[in-house]
Amino acid sequence: MNYFILGHTANTAATGVQWGTILVTLLTFLILLALLRKFAWGPLKTIMDEREHTINSDIDSAAAQNADAKRYAEENKALLQRTQTEVQTILENAKTQAKREHEEILHAANSRANKLVEDAQVEIENEKQRAIADINDRVAELSVLIASKVINKEINEADQQNLVRQFIQEAGDK
Repeated sequence: MNYFILGHTANTAATGVQWGTILVTLLTFLILLALLRKFAWGPLKTIMDEREHTINSDIDSAAAQNADAKRYAEENKALLQRTQTEVQTILENAKTQAKREHEEILHAANSRANKLVEDAQVEIENEKQRAIADINDRVAELSVLIASKVINKEINEADQQNLVRQFIQEAGDK
């Protein structure tokens, strides 16, 4: 093996460095590099830059949406709190209003009941007065009748009591 390597080295040394081949290889490499840069790396870099820009834009958009979502969540929470407070206030006002109306209805019912009782008492008193007046009229009639019968005939005490009882019974039948 050493011989082969030595022989190969010796063969290269004998022929020398081939500058033309190196130059053509270098020129071909540079042309290939220029072509790769123009047709592969340029568009590839443009695509990668666009992709990077899109990803950064998406990240910024997601961050903005996240911030908006947090803000909306806070606004919704505050709105919910205000709504709950308003509902509580409305319920308390409704309870107060219902209690006040209940008291007003009770007061009105008591007033009507008292008025009915007073009217009934007045009516009872009026009826009582009429009944007393009617009784007085009947007693007067009975007295007149008794007096006229007494005048027409002299009666004894037993006949007078019978007569009074008879007139009272007749007055009760009417």
